[in-house]
Amino acid sequence: IWSQLESRIQELQDRLQAEEREKNTLLSSNRKLERKAKEITIQLEDERLQVNDQKDQLNLRVKALKRQLDEAEEEIERLEGLRKKTLRELEEQHEINEQLQARVKTLEKDTWRKNVRPKADSSLHDDDDLSSDGEFDRNYDPSSIKSLLAEIGRA
Repeated sequence: IWSQLESRIQELQDRLQAEEREKNTLLSSNRKLERKAKEITIQLEDERLQVNDQKDQLNLRVKALKRQLDEAEEEIERLEGLRKKTLRELEEQHEINEQLQARVKTLEKDTWRKNVRPKADSSLHDDDDLSSDGEFDRNYDPSSIKSLLAEIGRA
């Protein structure tokens, strides 16, 4: 019986040692997994912070781009207003130019008529003006439109 008990004790001790080794192996694996889980948690937190930083930077970029867009739209509106004003002024200048050209033609005709009349006839009408309103009373060189325009500009 004694040898059976010793054999049984030995068997239990072997089994205990095997279970201790298995326990140590499991504890070691558990520690490794916990370290790995902690590393992954830290990595995830870092990535979350990076994503938040990138999101914040993108939000700032979007705000800056919106502000630039608003400024560009305002500039376009300002330039469009200037363009319309310039077009109105150009139209006014065309009208004035047409009026001046008509006036120049009238003055050229009046000057031509005055120069064509005989000298005797023109001496009878020395007080005639080149224009009907009397604002141009100097002699003009009919070949020079510049002199006419200069005179009109002074009037």
